[in-house]
Amino acid sequence: MEVLFNHSEQKLVRLCKKGDAKAQYKLYKLYCKGMFNVAIRMTNNRGLAEDVLQDAFIKAFSEINKLKDEKAFGGWLKRIVINRCIDVSRKENMIYADMETLRNQHLEIAEEVESECDPELVHNLIKKLPDGAREILILRALEGFKHAEIGEKLGISESTAKTQFFRAKQLLAQMINENEREHRKIFEGEALKA
Repeated sequence: MEVLFNHSEQKLVRLCKKGDAKAQYKLYKLYCKGMFNVAIRMTNNRGLAEDVLQDAFIKAFSEINKLKDEKAFGGWLKRIVINRCIDVSRKENMIYADMETLRNQHLEIAEEVESECDPELVHNLIKKLPDGAREILILRALEGFKHAEIGEKLGISESTAKTQFFRAKQLLAQMINENEREHRKIFEGEALKA
């Protein structure tokens, strides 16, 4: 998600630094939907995402004087949201398999996913991934973090982050392919009846 910035937002940030509640509300309205989307993708839980969003804005407004570049508010807020999601995930006892565990598991290579795939289906299937896999997939594929950054944020090694990302992609591809096969069976069954 790219955060766009304009001069009126810069003025709002300056006003927020002075404690202006109206400016805080306006910045909240500008960013709440996008930041909620980040939080819901990472937590896969509406209640947790709402809590994360609230905590992130409270932290951002209470520490806004630490923000040196007023044009960077959106990116700074997004980092706060992502870090808060990671904190919440840790509290929820999410488990990341270490490299040795994954080496010992049989990693079935998923078939290639057909080029045309419904984005809504992919979004819904991402929600069904195990928590750790979903979080790493989102951080890497949707948010653009490097594996080293993901490892640092999650307290895992870079190689574990890479392996988890690879496994998450495999699981997602497998789920997509299974969904496609199921739809073909239904379609073929209806075609035979006609």
